[in-house]
This record gives sequence, structure tokens and C-alpha cells, in this order.
Amino acid sequence: MDGVSFDVKRGEVFCLVGESGCGKTTTGKALLRLVDATEGDVFFELPTEEYRRYEELRAGRAPDAAARIDAIRRKYSFSWTEQLAWDTRQILFWLGAVAAAFVLAVGLPALAAAGIPGALVNTGFILGASLLCGLLLGVIGSLPPTRPSARTPTVLALLSILAFNLFPIVAALGWPATLPGAPFDAPGIWATVWGASSFAMLLGVIVAPIAAGAASKIVLARRRETEGLLGVKMRTLRRRLHLIFQDPYESLNPKQSVFEIVSEPLVVNKIAHDPEEIAALVARSLEDAGLRPASEFVFRFPHELSGGQRQRVSIAAALALEPDFIVADEPVSMLDVSIRTEILQLMMDLREKRGLTYLFITHDLGLAWILADRIAVMYLGKIVEQGTAEQVISHPKHPYTQALISVVPSPDPRHLVKRTILKGERPDAVNIPGGCRFHPRCPVAFERCGWSADEVAEELRSLSSGGRLLRIIGIEAQDSRTVTLQMAPGVSAGVAAATLRQIVSENRDSRLALKGVAEIRESGDAIQVTLQSWAEPPLIELGPGNAVACHLVTPPAEAVPAVTA
Repeated sequence: MDGVSFDVKRGEVFCLVGESGCGKTTTGKALLRLVDATEGDVFFELPTEEYRRYEELRAGRAPDAAARIDAIRRKYSFSWTEQLAWDTRQILFWLGAVAAAFVLAVGLPALAAAGIPGALVNTGFILGASLLCGLLLGVIGSLPPTRPSARTPTVLALLSILAFNLFPIVAALGWPATLPGAPFDAPGIWATVWGASSFAMLLGVIVAPIAAGAASKIVLARRRETEGLLGVKMRTLRRRLHLIFQDPYESLNPKQSVFEIVSEPLVVNKIAHDPEEIAALVARSLEDAGLRPASEFVFRFPHELSGGQRQRVSIAAALALEPDFIVADEPVSMLDVSIRTEILQLMMDLREKRGLTYLFITHDLGLAWILADRIAVMYLGKIVEQGTAEQVISHPKHPYTQALISVVPSPDPRHLVKRTILKGERPDAVNIPGGCRFHPRCPVAFERCGWSADEVAEELRSLSSGGRLLRIIGIEAQDSRTVTLQMAPGVSAGVAAATLRQIVSENRDSRLALKGVAEIRESGDAIQVTLQSWAEPPLIELGPGNAVACHLVTPPAEAVPAVTA
């Protein structure tokens, strides 16, 4: 998955279409944080004005752009974490705040000990001093400019232990009469205090970090609320976002009854506690999903249900929390045609009844044409075309979309459509082709689509095995841009190079990888083939409302006919 970007508007059905393995399910799971994306953001309920501001800030170079973008992400993004780098001024302010907190945590108990005779051997005073050390460090060390972090309470707790052990030494050094051996024998003073009040000091070492950590967490939690530093927490949104799994046979636990499956989200999310209330919500969800009467199904197990009934149970489990947004991952792909119609009609009825928004994942363009308000077509982890259902189905621009639509069966036998059969298999997502990802299978690929030396070498080997390249004994890719052909002894390099140029020119249209050849020249007893240079293709907008579009590079006019995009 790389550079996937789209928006789903409230109340619409947005279809994600593509071949198996292109990344549709991964995208849906990433939206719900069931898998974590390595980069990027998932915004929830982001106003249009804020989104425009976000894009302008990303495109511009305002001095405070990073801070303003972070404020938008913190408010609307699932994946926001504190990432802004500290500048020198902030670091100095933070060090000063922590130093001031440490000095007060040591100095105030020491001042009190100096004024109270025998304080350093009094158990009550020592425990009070440990509590004061912890509270001073925890509170002052968590105030601005300190940034809220999970590590801050731990750091302050460790500092409180050090402050608590230092305050008797500071007290004795400042007022020598309080302890014998003062003011020059600091280790002796520390040993004397621990020896005379070892139990109290041991309790103090425990109390001080607990007080510092607790005070720090309280202050930081309050700052997150008042300063808007909480971000969007997925735990609070789980009930509003849900997933309908693809396979109703694998997604249901065979050891749980229908009641347990549907009620589990209610219990986990603490929606209801009373058994009667839970039973009422389960019955309502089952009946909304078309399992009527619900009393006939609640105590059944998955093996006692048909495929359609299992899918309805999955839908009921998703509906139990009354979500706003549902990712429907091919919810009817495992069902018979007659049952599919019922399930799809049910989902559309629930959309109207409950105001649901769907991200509908499917590989069936015919189904997307019926259901979708907007469609995005994916190929190998990228969205290659996006628009309204009318734009994408009736006027496809990307060659991949055109090929998918051309093979959709037509109910009218008199309406003949020229079918485009894509050659080869979808590339391995672990080893993605350079340049345009679709170019190895694209029927209109041209010179600068991103051909690699391995692809060109494979085509040349095919020509050689077919008897087209005579007297060639070896073809190897030297690097990403160069292919070397070794000739048999006694063969003229100039004649072989001229023959290869002619063969490449004649086969460019049938063997598209040969379009990547830029130069053929002799090199001693070998021939070197140099490839066209290429760069990552820019996005081409298809029209109003299209966020992401065709990944094509406009070819030179004299090379091939222009591609409409």
C-alpha cells in the first residue's frame, strides 16, 4: 500500500474495486486501525474547510505550518502522536523547569529539617518529606513547557528518589548542628540518617516516586483536556466504526452461540450491563438483519445456519453497537446469487433506516455500478482512478479500469464489446515494478513507463528461444538500466547490433517491454542495450471531485499516440 488517498462522505456508499491481492482489505482494516499504517493519517469527521486548510499547509512553506498541521491531526486523526521536534529554546525551557522543580524538591524539605530539631531521625517527618519531594517534582515538572509524554511520570519519579536521598545531606551541610560529622562528611551524614531511620527512609523511597508519578499523570491528563492534547482515541470510537468480514464461515466462532456472538461487542464496549437490556439489543439487531423472529436464532450455533443466515449474523454483530461507518469487506462474495440480492437489499435498507455510511469492498464492477455513489479502482496498492459511478463505469480513463469493464458480461447479446485481456499475472507486491506499477500488463504502455532491465532481458530471451536472435549465447541484466548480450565466436558485433535494432523496432508493439530500449551499441564481443530513463509518474486529475487519478506519463508525440487522461 502506497499513497492511498480518498474521502468517504457521510451517508454515501464508497466502493473500493480491484483484483484479489491489490490491497482493498488492508486499506479497510487500516481505516479502522485493525492494522497500523506506517505513515499517513485517517481523519474522522473532518470538516471540508479544515481539510482544505490541511492541504494548503502541506503544499505551502509557512513558518508555523508544522505546528498548525499537528493541531489539525491532533483533533481529527486516529494516528496522531507527538512528533514535532524540539528546538533549542524549548529544550532550555524544559531543562530549566525540571531543574527548578528538583531544587525545590530538595531545598524545601531541607529547610524544614534544619528548623526542626531531630527532624532527620523522626519517622513522621521523613515520610512527609518524601511526599513533599514527590509532589513538588510531579506537579512542577509536568507544567508547561513540558510536553505530555508517557515517559514524563517515570523520569520525574526517578528524580524524586534522588531528591529524597539528597535532602538530608543538604540540610546537614547548611546547618551543621543537626547531625554529627557535618558539614564535610556527606557520606557519613547519609549513612547516619539511613542507620537511625532505616525503616522510614525505606518507606520514603517508595512513597516519593509514587507521589511524583501520580501527581505528574494527573497534571498531564488535565493539560491534555484543557489544551486539546488528547487526540482522537480509537477506544472511544470503536462503537461508531465497524467491520463486516468477508467470509461468514471463518469469521464466526463455532463455539459461540448467535446470542454470544452478537452480544460480545455490547459487553466489551460496556454499552449495556443488564441482561434484559442486552437481550433486547441482540434481538433488535437480529431482526434488523433479517433474522425473524430472533428467538428462533439466538441459541443456534454457526454450523446450524445457512450461508445467508451466517452473513446476517455478521451484519447483526456489526449493527449491535449502532455504528455510523461500516467497512463491508466483500460481504456477499461467498453467497449464492439469490441470497446476495437479499443481503444487499438489507444493507441498503439499513443505510436509509440508520443513516449508515459504507466503504464497500468488492471485485465486482457490476455490483459497484449498482450500489456505489463513488468508486475507486485499486491496482497493486495504489488507487489508479477515482470518481462517481457514472464517471468511472461509463467513461473510464485508466487502461486498467477499461480492461476490467470490458470483460463485464453484457445482458444484451447484440451489444458486442471489444474485450481487453490483460497479459501476465499481477506482480508480487513484495517486488513492485518501478515507474508505473501497471506497465508490465498495460496495453498502451510506452517508452518511459518504467521498464526494468530484467523485463527487457526476459523479452529478449523469449525472442532468442524462438529463433529470432541467432548466434546469441547469453543475455543478462547488468544493472537496472543495462542488458548485455554475449555473441557466439566469429560473429560481427556490428552486424548483430544492426539485426537486433531491426528486431526491436519490428516487435515494439507486440512485445511492449522492448519499448523501454533507448540505445543498442557494440561493446567488444558483446552488445549493450541501454534503457530509457524514467521517473515516478505524476497524478493526473480526471475531473471535478476526483481526488486521485490516472498514473500515466504523457509520452512524446512522435513516439506513440497520445493517451487520453
